[in-house]
Amino acid sequence: MNVYYSFISGLPDLEFNPEANFLLPDKFLATLDEILPPDELALANALSFPKYHREITAFVSGQAKEGELLPGFTGEVFHSASERFAELPNYLQHLVTWKENHRGEAPEVLVAHKLQQYYYSYLHTSGNLFLQEWAELELNRLNFLAAHRSEKLTDEKKQQLIKGNSYHDLLVEYPLNQKIVRTEFWAAEKLEHILSKTNYLEREQDFDRLRWNAIDEINRFEYFTVNVILGYYQKLLLLERWKQVLSPESPVDPVAMAEKMMQEKQL
Repeated sequence: MNVYYSFISGLPDLEFNPEANFLLPDKFLATLDEILPPDELALANALSFPKYHREITAFVSGQAKEGELLPGFTGEVFHSASERFAELPNYLQHLVTWKENHRGEAPEVLVAHKLQQYYYSYLHTSGNLFLQEWAELELNRLNFLAAHRSEKLTDEKKQQLIKGNSYHDLLVEYPLNQKIVRTEFWAAEKLEHILSKTNYLEREQDFDRLRWNAIDEINRFEYFTVNVILGYYQKLLLLERWKQVLSPESPVDPVAMAEKMMQEKQL
């Protein structure tokens, strides 16, 4: 594994404070183009893809016109007959192939659900420890929240859960109050505590603070490797998200914001 001592040593410390100064993720990613070899740069790009998932979902479900859906890729590429189809990340190739073979309507909720399933499988099979651990955290977190929303409706819970690991199978089989659901996912009790809060804005911030702290835990024994760079980049993505939410130029109603975020989790 390559070592990036000088680059990582020069990175400014980050704190979970969107009001602090930090390098925007896109600019940081541009610097990585000069630092990382192509295979490791692809790992960083993989972390940025979720920013484009809503646009991709809308297009694949027929709710949006063709445009640039992913940097360098317009809607024209999202067809298996396209000459550039093989250039798409393989999880998007899987999504397009699924859609083309799907019979009947494919509403946004269904398309987004399949997109998440393929995306986390993409990270799981990346061969990179950080992406694998991040995918496991995110998949477990999203599935725990989905199970919490639909706990009393077994069929609905099964539909909302994203397939991809053994924790998914546990949530299908057991209710949330079973001990095994908590012992098999270290963040389960913390998520339950956050869900008990009535302040929507505080709740969402706590969710992302948990994700932030998980990055430190994932990289606890990493020293000057690409995984440290990937963790740093993911933190920048979290900061950018909250900087946009809390921007005085576009004030956000906390309840409306929380409802929007919950809709995104359901997609």
